[in-house]
Order: sequence, then C-alpha cells, then structure tokens
Amino acid sequence: MPQFLRPLFLAAALVAGFAVPGLAASIPYSERALGSPDAKVTIVEYSSLLCPHCADFHTQILPQLKKEYIDTGKVRLVFKDHSLGQPLAVGASVIARCAPEQNFFPLITTLFANQRTWATAKDPLAALQGYAALAGMDKAAVEACLDNQDVFNGVQAGEAEAGRIGVESTPSFVIDGKPVLVGAQPIEAFRKVLDPLVGG
Repeated sequence: MPQFLRPLFLAAALVAGFAVPGLAASIPYSERALGSPDAKVTIVEYSSLLCPHCADFHTQILPQLKKEYIDTGKVRLVFKDHSLGQPLAVGASVIARCAPEQNFFPLITTLFANQRTWATAKDPLAALQGYAALAGMDKAAVEACLDNQDVFNGVQAGEAEAGRIGVESTPSFVIDGKPVLVGAQPIEAFRKVLDPLVGG
C-alpha cells in the first residue's frame, strides 16, 4: 500500500512494508460499469466516495437512471474515481475495486448510503472492513487490497484523467466523450441530454 495511506487505515500492530498475503493483493485494476457494452450511449461518472453530492446521485437518482436507460440497454455507465486528493476516499476506492466485480456497485451504493458513518468513524479501516465483508471480503483481503499497487495505480489514473479533461468537482458526467453534467442533477436533466442521443 502507498505509504501515505497506511497511517489512515492500518491498525497500530501493522508496520510499514508489511503485506498480508491473499487474493486481493494480486487482483488487477479493471473497469467497473453498469449496462451493456453495446449500449448506444456511454456515461463516464467521475466520483468520490466521500462526496455528499455523489451519495445523493447514487442513492436517489441512479436507481431511476438505471431503470429507464441502463437496464433497457440504451446507456452504459462507467464509474471512475476522482477523490480530489482525499486519502480516505482513495483508500475506500481501492477497497471497493478489490471486491468481486458483481459486488462492486452494491458495495459503493452501501458506502454512499452510509457515508457519514464510516467517514467520521474513529477507526475508518474497521468501519470499511464491516461494509467490505458484505461484499465477500474478509479482514485479510481488505488489508491485502490496500497493498495492491496495481489497483492503487488504476485509481490514480482515473484521477489524472479527470484532471486532463477538466473535471474539477464531483460528481461529473462525461457523456459520449463530452463533459455535460456536474452535480447530483435530477433525472430530468439526464433525460434532456440522453433522449436525443438514444432516440427516446
């Protein structure tokens, strides 16, 4: 795990450079998306797990967006991390990326729904481990994940990409390659942009 994350997450008994062996240490970074790869329109969401507006999007708006556009095969949503330099958000993102692929979105939805609880916990690692357990990750897997340099590099690559295209706040939505929406916009704002593109 990158050294600046370790003091925030690991218990005092763990020392710098100690890696917990396990599957999570060898998991490669890979894209996380909802919807068909053949969808006509792709939305790239740049989001931070510590962002309250991102939580609003995932808990209040995404369910309807999913129902109308993603589950119907019209739109694909790609999730990319943009934690705006917050180490706790980076660590949470790394943990989520190590979850089994089918559990990624349920896990981040749970993290968004309980954002205040784990973000303000005295022991954020213990809090995150509790949620990660729901996604099939035990304590050793979480700690091994935090030592996974490939996943960390992938999360950082998303951050760099956001910077290159001018994304300055979260959530931001790039639709078919163009930055279009910023913030937890209501479903009507998504309909206005998406309907002409999907032919709805």
